[in-house]
Amino acid sequence: MEPPEGLGVAGYRTAIIFVAMMSGLMLEVCDSLATLFIGIVFANLTSTIDVKSSFTGFSNMIPWLLFCVLSISSVITKSSLGLRIAYLFMKLFGRNLTGISYSIILTEFLIAPAMPSSTARAASIGFPIITSIAKYVSESIRGVSEQRVGRYMIILYSACSAICSATFATGMVSNALILDVMTNANLGITWISWLKFTVLPCVALLLLLPFVVRVACNPKVRDLSVIQKQAVTNYASLGAITDKEKFIIAVFGLMLVMWVFSDGIGIPVMITTLIGICIFLITGILTPKDILSCSSTFNSVITLGILISFVNNLISSGVIDWFTGTIAGVVDGHGKWTSFSVLSAIYFFSHYFFSGESGRIVALYASFVATGFSLGISQISVAMTMAVFSSMSNVLTHYTSPVSVLMFSSGYISTKKWASCGLVLATFVLAIWLLFVYAVETWL
Repeated sequence: MEPPEGLGVAGYRTAIIFVAMMSGLMLEVCDSLATLFIGIVFANLTSTIDVKSSFTGFSNMIPWLLFCVLSISSVITKSSLGLRIAYLFMKLFGRNLTGISYSIILTEFLIAPAMPSSTARAASIGFPIITSIAKYVSESIRGVSEQRVGRYMIILYSACSAICSATFATGMVSNALILDVMTNANLGITWISWLKFTVLPCVALLLLLPFVVRVACNPKVRDLSVIQKQAVTNYASLGAITDKEKFIIAVFGLMLVMWVFSDGIGIPVMITTLIGICIFLITGILTPKDILSCSSTFNSVITLGILISFVNNLISSGVIDWFTGTIAGVVDGHGKWTSFSVLSAIYFFSHYFFSGESGRIVALYASFVATGFSLGISQISVAMTMAVFSSMSNVLTHYTSPVSVLMFSSGYISTKKWASCGLVLATFVLAIWLLFVYAVETWL
């Protein structure tokens, strides 16, 4: 078969292998690492990509930043600090399902800027909280289905995690990739300016989220005053906050300050994370065994490194330029708001073809932003729209992010139900965000 017009043979082959590899990941044909390694072998045997090019992604800082962040997250897992925070909010707000929902949202919102790994937050705090709530509700209240409550909690937390990751520049590791593109475009985005742009629409999304998820999932439960009583008991059983927990809070607080003011103090996010790891290793709160024993951490690093390698080859072979050129042709010739909305929606739903945020950001973010710059919308609005959609689109399916994969493993929700809920949430997010950008561009 001849390649499409404007795309060379090498690029066409690379694209076919990449699409096949991503399809294998989505459909879970075999183990994810096996799928990636098969892709590398096939690309090399067909002389599409050479060996060196197959591993260029590991020279990128992002896989190693992910490694450091996931390693340091075990500090939270090993202590009761995360559950202490969560139970406190449940104790204060857990009279009904809406109150519980907001306590989970508030917990995620407060932790997100200081713990820039949505996967780590979900594994150490989100997942144990929502599964324990679902189980306890079904056991304590007659006629309430654990499946229904669990499904509601799974979708709520996954969407909340995606929105909080978009709210803060340090809410997601992959945001570092976006900041690099913004720096190259001379946009001058800092942690504070990022938050100024996102805080209003993202808080609005979070406030409305429980009601949207309730419509999508219908948990059929309202009064949860018994859960509030249990939270009081659980919180009391943890006892007074320990000196170790106080120290962990202080270290994470220091890291947060350094992340926020990284540009001003000249210390990169990666170095700040390593400083935190060093402190915890020296004090014995974190051990080398903790770091080396987590196979999921190494799987994440290898997966991300290989995906970035393939995306690098897609870029060098002209596939991304061809794809974005095609998209530019689709949106060209319409009104700027129609074109911008279509471009944003295409970027949002393109996440169906990626398992994780980083690969798509590396592959498409810069090109979509460049296309958006030509539409007559301010550069900051274009760049931030694509930035927040890089994580908000995680709500689409059960495989679009590590958080989704983890939540799906609970067994509370089917693939079909998640897909339908994902479409409802996608419509909700797109509508609120695009209305906000329109208001900013028109009235401010």
